[in-house]
Amino acid sequence: MNNIDTYTKFFFTFENPTFVALIVSVLVIGTVIFVFIKVIFPLQKSFVTAQHKHLLEKAELMALFAEMDPDPLIRIDSQGLIIHTNEASKKIFPDIVQEKKNIDEILPDLMNRTNFGEVPSIEKVDERIYSVLVRPQLDNSFTNIYMHDITQIKNYEYTLETYKSRLKSFAERLDSENEQLKKTLSSELHDNIGQLLILVKLKLANMEKHHASEIELDVDSVYHKIREISKNLRPLEFKDERLKMAMQTLVQTVSVNSQIAGSFDFLGEDVVTDPKIGLCIYRVVQEALNNIMKHSGATEFSVQIGNYSDKINVVVSDNGIGIPNEYYSSKEFKNYGTGLFSMKERIENLGGNIKINSFPQEGTTLFIEFYKRG
Repeated sequence: MNNIDTYTKFFFTFENPTFVALIVSVLVIGTVIFVFIKVIFPLQKSFVTAQHKHLLEKAELMALFAEMDPDPLIRIDSQGLIIHTNEASKKIFPDIVQEKKNIDEILPDLMNRTNFGEVPSIEKVDERIYSVLVRPQLDNSFTNIYMHDITQIKNYEYTLETYKSRLKSFAERLDSENEQLKKTLSSELHDNIGQLLILVKLKLANMEKHHASEIELDVDSVYHKIREISKNLRPLEFKDERLKMAMQTLVQTVSVNSQIAGSFDFLGEDVVTDPKIGLCIYRVVQEALNNIMKHSGATEFSVQIGNYSDKINVVVSDNGIGIPNEYYSSKEFKNYGTGLFSMKERIENLGGNIKINSFPQEGTTLFIEFYKRG
């Protein structure tokens, strides 16, 4: 017993290193616990609270941005049920706010796609076209569906493709007409002028059988043929040309060549002060009469021009079969539509307007108008 008492008394003295170490350990542990309770834990709690507040503010800000976004935004859960929408989406889908409405009810083909978050899909809603991007969350707790209206872009693309097609057809027609012009010129030179020159050559070889006056008539005939070809090839200039005279000659020529009864009326000044407009009117009427001869099946046509102080009006009409409604998309467009397209381009490039009224079996009427610049 004495040994135990002696050891116990010695153990709880500062002379015992073990006791000192134990006391120091307790003090250190107590200090650490105190620091954690009074400093670390409060700081950690404050940090978590601040972070949570920041996340809430960020979520509220994102929700505000979503509400203010002019593009539709729809959020669905893992089952496809709509759990949130912004105002833009409600305008497109008025009944979207109904409870337990599934995304398949408004965009039935959307969830069948597999490239979510990569390439936007194209969806049509009523008459509008949308680019739709589906982005699921990493934990699949919800999915955001972003929609962007691209109707105007698609309309521009369609218009551009239409014009490309028309320009291609126009170029093909120009090539065809150039080839036809070459053939016509070759035929005129060979069949008419060539034959006349051979005849002149033969008569010159037998001068004793032919009078000089007879050969002179043949030479004059060759000269007039060449002059006629040259005039047809030369671009028209309306600097001093009287539009009335030129149009009257055109109508008479078409009527005689096509055996279609034609009439011409002209009101106002004979001379058009703007040569570009005068040439445009001539070419457009020429194209219109060409279409009448080739496609209309008409028995009569008329051309009316009014050259007034402030504007020029042109009306070309026929009693033919009319222009088919489907000519824009049919093969006939290359033959018929390109001519109308070239008319429209010519007129609008000079600030004019063209309107076409056409009814099946009732004929076609073209209204053209140019306002003169003060």
